[in-house]
Amino acid sequence: MPQTIAIILRFREAEVDNFEQLFGAEVYPLWQEFKAQGRLITASLTPVEDGSEMQDGVRDYILHLELMGMEDHHAFDTDPRFISFLKKARPLQPAEAKVWFGEPRFTI
Repeated sequence: MPQTIAIILRFREAEVDNFEQLFGAEVYPLWQEFKAQGRLITASLTPVEDGSEMQDGVRDYILHLELMGMEDHHAFDTDPRFISFLKKARPLQPAEAKVWFGEPRFTI
């Protein structure tokens, strides 16, 4: 059963370029690999332009993923390359990410 994942990431404005370069170099290739394997349906990283919890000096991002199922979610989260990325990205964040996931009810 497909799974949707929504994550809100927060980074200090001073670290945004570092984060985006790191993401592009280390996570985006994983997305491409999982997509080619048929495990990833869609994924996006979107800088927030406005919202209900904006803070000065902080850039929020919406991370949206749709994977084929929980097995693929687990495979991504435990991939050593992703774990290596997290070790580099977490120190750039002023707060823990907000994470939600579940099986979609309605899609189009």
